[in-house]
Amino acid sequence: MRRKVFVEEQGLFHETDRDEHDDAAVHIAAFCSDRIIGTVRVYPDRDDLWWGGRLAVLKGYRGKAGKLLVRAATEVVKQNRARSFRAYVQLENVAFFKTLGWTSVGKICEYHGKPHQLMEAHLT
Repeated sequence: MRRKVFVEEQGLFHETDRDEHDDAAVHIAAFCSDRIIGTVRVYPDRDDLWWGGRLAVLKGYRGKAGKLLVRAATEVVKQNRARSFRAYVQLENVAFFKTLGWTSVGKICEYHGKPHQLMEAHLT
């Protein structure tokens, strides 16, 4: 699923988007019937700081599954007693994250040649 979005559709990665965080991450999936339509991962950086990433939703389900995935990811992070939850967000998705209460932190940076904004969720 992630390969379809990040490699084939967006061209962010050449063959795979897997990295050193995948093995330790909690992977969350959204389903429609028996088909995975979206996914996101969360992983700890340290006890009080967790990161989210690789939020991907198939084209036909965008605008529907993303909000559920981000909320589920936030709940996992809260259950693990994190004080901070951050993610590098593609610029076209910043407004979406803001509707979920996330705030921008710092300046825009490049990630795999595409501009991203560091954002943080409010966990209270």
